Amino acid sequence: MINDFVTVSELNEYISRLVNNDRFLHDFWLKGEISGFKFYRQSGHMYFSLKDEDTCISCVMFKSRVRSLDFVPEEGMEVLLRGNVSVFAKQGKYQVYVEEMQPFGLGGLFLELEKLRRRLEAQGYFAPERKKPIPAGISRVGVVTSQDGAAVRDILRVVKQRHRGAQVVIVHSAVQGAEAPAEIADGIRQLNIYKDVEVIIVGRGGGSFEDLMAFNSEEVVKAIYESTIPVISAVGHEVDFCLADLAADLRAATPTQAAQLAVPDYSELENEVLAFQQRLQRAMDRCVSYRSEILDRIMMKRVWRQPHLMVEKREQSLNDLEKSLNKAMLDVIKDKSNRFSLAITGLDARSPLKVMQRGYSVMQRGQAVLRNVDDVEVGEQLQVLLQDGNVDVKVLGKEGVTRWKI
Repeated sequence: MINDFVTVSELNEYISRLVNNDRFLHDFWLKGEISGFKFYRQSGHMYFSLKDEDTCISCVMFKSRVRSLDFVPEEGMEVLLRGNVSVFAKQGKYQVYVEEMQPFGLGGLFLELEKLRRRLEAQGYFAPERKKPIPAGISRVGVVTSQDGAAVRDILRVVKQRHRGAQVVIVHSAVQGAEAPAEIADGIRQLNIYKDVEVIIVGRGGGSFEDLMAFNSEEVVKAIYESTIPVISAVGHEVDFCLADLAADLRAATPTQAAQLAVPDYSELENEVLAFQQRLQRAMDRCVSYRSEILDRIMMKRVWRQPHLMVEKREQSLNDLEKSLNKAMLDVIKDKSNRFSLAITGLDARSPLKVMQRGYSVMQRGQAVLRNVDDVEVGEQLQVLLQDGNVDVKVLGKEGVTRWKI
């Protein structure tokens, strides 16, 4: 009896792990013919098989990826798709989950183009922070395109419509074929050397995918990236997209739109300026009217109608103030005079000369006035100041006495 076995679930899960751990099966390109194609409009998913001469494999493309398709897959169509393999363990089935799909005629070209895009992106050629702003008020435009194509005529027409004084410098180049990438890149470099344009438009009219391949070249992408003058890409029609669009500072859906983005519409600017002028004129009229009304009210005041009355009133007030000031000054002088007289009288009453007139004298030793008997020594020479002169005396004796004190 065999005891070493696995269940169906374990086997399917084991196979699923093997598939999920295989890096190659996570992202690969596959070529084959569509068979059993079914598109469920309600869910938006596509189910089909991809086959070659000997075998086939189940595929599914979900709605989120279907939206990116720019063609309608059909039964028997040979395609190139990118996807990954996963195992549905419950049913033991594996299938390819499709991420991208292209008709095989162009599939190889798309694959190479995608590799180039990834490499240039990794090198920073499409970095948003390197984008240069388009200057405002441009009046000199450089154009790199075929001088015989419809694109240059559209650009010239729109530029002249929007800005009659704008100058357009055209650098002729092929826009498709083997020589086109080098000529386009050289045209961009020539305008950078010329340095007399403010923006460069690079592009052409619409065409097939192969026709637009010059603008998917590495040479053109590098020339746009290295340009010191802002570049607007205008390649094909709105649905067309190329690497030049990713490298450019601004992408336009068409050459006509590129001209519109490059040059301001001076007719609109003139209308805006006219509208601003009218608004300014109305504002000035309102301001002048308001100030005139204020001036009229001021001129109606009496100071303007009878200015002499105002002067006479101020003159009378000035005279009254002058009289009040004079009276106040006289009162102050009189009061100060009385105070001065009283001070002189009091001071005179306290003068030592008055005392000496009553028979008193002053005894000094030099300049020092002697007030006490202890200050005098017997035998010393002193001076006595009388009312009408001085007397030198000699002290023969001294005696202390008690006087009345007040």
